[in-house]
Amino acid sequence: MLSRVGRKSGTQDTPSVLSPVDEADLVARCRAGERTAHDEFYQRFRRLVAANLYRVMGDANELDDLVQDVFVIAFRGLDSFRGDARLTTWLYRICVNVALGRIRTRTRRPPPLAVGDVDDLAERANNGLSERPETPERALQREQDRARVYRALDQLAPKKRIVLYLHEIEGLDLKDIAYLVDSNAVTVRTRLFYARREFYKLIAGDAATPEGGS
Repeated sequence: MLSRVGRKSGTQDTPSVLSPVDEADLVARCRAGERTAHDEFYQRFRRLVAANLYRVMGDANELDDLVQDVFVIAFRGLDSFRGDARLTTWLYRICVNVALGRIRTRTRRPPPLAVGDVDDLAERANNGLSERPETPERALQREQDRARVYRALDQLAPKKRIVLYLHEIEGLDLKDIAYLVDSNAVTVRTRLFYARREFYKLIAGDAATPEGGS
């Protein structure tokens, strides 16, 4: 079920690829306080950041504020960026940590998005790329699956939720997840084990509850 709520095949939310030299040049111009460089940085990566946050959070509530938070942290942290990872990976790490912070402070689940809202946001986040239209029945099933998954994810401890999401939905390996959550692979593996076990217990309980039941 987790894999069914991941990115659809054919989707792409990666910005036009910068070479390492162009990446370094953009970072250097931003560090120098060049306003046009800051604007270019924001415009180039805004959709990617929004898409990353949307997938991690599971909804568009406060998305604009979270995007701004990511860029504030990124601009403040560019002096410490050494190019050990790609700029997009470094930004994704910031997205994960901003999302994790918001999940920790969120006290209740906001209303779920309608199917039309999900598709509209996905289209905007993926830079307007078109996909094969879904049937209404398939779109409804996909949204129901998605709602069940995020309902279960919301009941996990934030750190477990993040590693489960990154591994099962984003398809990242333990080493990459460890980098993103500033941990080590052994800890990530342990969290993932318990997160997966708790998740499927929650999904089983959810499936046993009639729609609209208590």
